[in-house]
Amino acid sequence: MATKTLRETNTPQPEYEDRSRKISIDALTAGLTNVRTATGDVTELAESMKVRGLEHPILVRPAPNNPGMFEVIAGSRRLQGARQLGWKRIEARVVKCDDVSALCMSLDENQQRGDLAARELGEVIAKLQNLCPDDPGDEKAVLKWVARQLNWTVENTKGRQYPDINRVRKALEDAEFQKVVPGITIKVRNRGDYKRPTAPLSVARQVMPILNDPKVVSKLDELAPEQQEKKREEFLRAFADTESTKRKDLKDVFLADPLKPIQEIVEKVKKERAQQITVAFKASPELVERIDTHKRAMHDPNATRSDAVKDLVEKGLRTAEFDLRPPEHGNGL
Repeated sequence: MATKTLRETNTPQPEYEDRSRKISIDALTAGLTNVRTATGDVTELAESMKVRGLEHPILVRPAPNNPGMFEVIAGSRRLQGARQLGWKRIEARVVKCDDVSALCMSLDENQQRGDLAARELGEVIAKLQNLCPDDPGDEKAVLKWVARQLNWTVENTKGRQYPDINRVRKALEDAEFQKVVPGITIKVRNRGDYKRPTAPLSVARQVMPILNDPKVVSKLDELAPEQQEKKREEFLRAFADTESTKRKDLKDVFLADPLKPIQEIVEKVKKERAQQITVAFKASPELVERIDTHKRAMHDPNATRSDAVKDLVEKGLRTAEFDLRPPEHGNGL
């Protein structure tokens, strides 16, 4: 069939066939370049395909070193749905490309469709690192190369763009964190296809430094490995289920005693929040500056001015030289 080439670049570009075609499902194999390594439950997807058919062809390439077979680049869930329906053939778009391009195309499609897990993104980056032609001992060069392949860039103040190696590092950190909470899928983008518990990446990144706090790590080390895992997952789940305005309180109570049952921590936060009072006052610019200075000194990126004022008041009460006890009765005065 005739082929056409995508945009011009310095690297070999994928060549797509002009039209999609029907391919025998028996001729399809899961490829190492497919981002989606676990299809999860596809019952709802299969029901939709049964009624509407296949709305978007899957993406495949000729399987390297396996004539007559095709490797799935993107669409493993659709393929699994087709198998569940007993289909013999499936509509596919065929592209000729190398491993690097296949990985990047698979990632692009799954990012656009949503429901991408931190583990899956980390695995793609790890595979790209192994394919990098640069010296594997030069970590910065490898990360730059990976960022270029993924088209991840950052712009400086002069408008010049550079490979965003920090984004690559962060994605690898996210994937590592997923390993310590295996019972909860951390989603980069979440459309909810999986029926197992999930947590948004934004929430997981807030929980990560809490669980990595030396005090927490030291305390959790007292537990058996399976208990540590359960504790981390329970805290992540509780944090995700807590209103954003109450998460700092949850964090503070947890840091004070990481071994306390999570449900007790949640109840304690609810009780304390119910007993809180709101105080409003006018502050001079000088006082506001002092409050902001204290907020910065707290070294908590999520701290607010209210948190800083609360912390200052608590410290002031602890050091105040007066007795807060209620007056005694019956002293004859």
